[in-house]
Amino acid sequence: MSKQDLASALMDAAVDAIIVINDKGIIQQFSESARALFGYAAEEVIGHNVSMLMPYPDARHHDRYIENYKNSGVGKIIGIGRDVKGQRKDGQTFPMHLSVGESEFADQHLFVGICHDLSNYKNALDKLAAAEERYREIVQAQKQFILRLDSDFRITFANASFTRALGTENTDIIGAPITVFFNEPGHRIRQRLASLFSDENTSEEIAVKVTMNGKDGSQTLVDWSFRRTSTQGSDEAELQGFGIDVSEQERALEQAHYLRTHDPLTGLLNKQTLVEDCKLWFRSASPGALLYIDIEHFSLINQRYGYEIGDAVLIKLANRIGRAMQRANHCARAGADTFLAAIQVNSQADAEAVAERIIEYISTPFKLRENQLNVRATIGIAMYPEDSEVIEVLPELAESANGFARDRNQRIGIFDFEHHKVLHRQIEIEQGLKDAIESHQLAIYLQPKYRISDKSIAGYEALVRWHHPREGFISPGEFVPIAEKSSLGLELDHYVLVRVFELIASARATIRDFPPVAINITPAHFSRVDFHKLVLAGIADANIPIESVELEITEGAVMERSEEARQNLDALRSQGVRIAIDDFGTGYSSLNYLRYLGIDDLKIDKTFVDEVLTEKGKIIVKSIIDIAAAHDIQVVAEGVETAQQFELLREMGCHLCQGYLLSKPLPVDEAIELFSQQSPAQTQ
Repeated sequence: MSKQDLASALMDAAVDAIIVINDKGIIQQFSESARALFGYAAEEVIGHNVSMLMPYPDARHHDRYIENYKNSGVGKIIGIGRDVKGQRKDGQTFPMHLSVGESEFADQHLFVGICHDLSNYKNALDKLAAAEERYREIVQAQKQFILRLDSDFRITFANASFTRALGTENTDIIGAPITVFFNEPGHRIRQRLASLFSDENTSEEIAVKVTMNGKDGSQTLVDWSFRRTSTQGSDEAELQGFGIDVSEQERALEQAHYLRTHDPLTGLLNKQTLVEDCKLWFRSASPGALLYIDIEHFSLINQRYGYEIGDAVLIKLANRIGRAMQRANHCARAGADTFLAAIQVNSQADAEAVAERIIEYISTPFKLRENQLNVRATIGIAMYPEDSEVIEVLPELAESANGFARDRNQRIGIFDFEHHKVLHRQIEIEQGLKDAIESHQLAIYLQPKYRISDKSIAGYEALVRWHHPREGFISPGEFVPIAEKSSLGLELDHYVLVRVFELIASARATIRDFPPVAINITPAHFSRVDFHKLVLAGIADANIPIESVELEITEGAVMERSEEARQNLDALRSQGVRIAIDDFGTGYSSLNYLRYLGIDDLKIDKTFVDEVLTEKGKIIVKSIIDIAAAHDIQVVAEGVETAQQFELLREMGCHLCQGYLLSKPLPVDEAIELFSQQSPAQTQ
């Protein structure tokens, strides 16, 4: 094999492309690897300038590079090698490393170029750079704070969120001690973080909550978690810090705590918090007093001037109470228009003096938007430990004392145990009655109304009875007045109406001519706009005759002649519902009103019947009966208990009577049976 053949074989066997050119840049030899790299066959390039394998502008200047080398002997590639770009036959460029050597062969000055394809290498570098850029962007985009600290606790890396929180540049942070930016003594942070460098357990983390100081004076509360880490290729350990801004969370928690413990409008404590504070304060500084401050008729201010003015008044009231007490932190807003104040006093007289001062401050007229408002207050006082050692009940006792003052038209009331017992009983009755209505514990009794002429049953009055599961029988004389003073009066009326309609329907299913049943209606209910609709709808639902129902109302409910009461009265009577005036004579006591009432029955109150045997009582009762008869009104005497009363009422021309002489109130079944025995022929 000739040397030339051997050289060609070696060139073709080489992995890298080998290209031989002369000093004019003309290609003399082109290896098989060069063909694979550039895409040209040897015959396509041999004899052509090597610049055809170069992209612009390298191709344009290549020949000049050779001339410069020949003239100066200094080469930029020859004997050195460098990264350049090549161009394939299809025009695609690619990176390669070019090494050039010189040779003299057969009187020719030749240059041998070895081309190593860098495409894969460059691609790998590009991917690595892209990955690094991607991870850098991810880290920089994190809202959380990311830090690296060296063993001297100096910052070696900080992401953008950290620098933004401090309001500074990254260049001002790198190399600075972390303790510069933490609002906590530096030695404490260092002591905690130092353990991570000394501890062999690299999985340990240390949590630190610190406030960071911004360049503009702002502060950011951050929960930090630090752990030890090592950078690849370095023997020195660093600390990796991951921080979360919890400023908003902390503010939200503080706000939530404030709302749990304070009234958001006035800024005073709420009732529960004041009581909790008093548990410590009173026991360490007794005696003390709790004042219950009630602003009278405050709802009228809201109604007349609007809630904005009302709220402004409440804020000013809170300020005045605080100034009067000189201890605003021991005040609380207990309700819409009530306040509590806790004071340390030596005696009840001291407490009354403070209450007087509060009333004086409150009574000063308010000036709001050209309005001058006068506000009045009543204050109830409960003493600790005299009235109770249980601080939780003091607000209730002070409220009871406030009610005691209102009942007597006084400004200040002192807790009175007997009054509180009555009040507490009323509250128990009211709550118990509400439960009794909801659970159908109330029973309906019927008391017969008799015709005086023959003692036959002409009708019944429905009466409600309450047998409490624990207390036993509770008198209607106790629970009915309590109900009528609250919304329970309406609920009780509705309950009785429904039950009576049901019993009438049941009785008439077997007794064709079962007499009408009278139902007592509270004045508040009778004055409701839609009351007549409620009654008529109930009668229709029960499928009972209109004439089987009679409504008993007090004379005051009708004589007030409110528009609503008049409309109800007219609507009910026009449909055939009988109307009776109950307890006549105890209210307005004017017989002249009878001509205006438009009623069917008039019931003489028991107090007059009790006196009917006296000369004066006889005159009064006789007058009522005569005037009622003149207006075609049927008269019923209540509470007839003796034969003498009965006989005298018959002589006077009274139509009906009811009372224990003839029958006490009976359970429904017994009352129906009594009528059946009287009129067996009417039973179907």
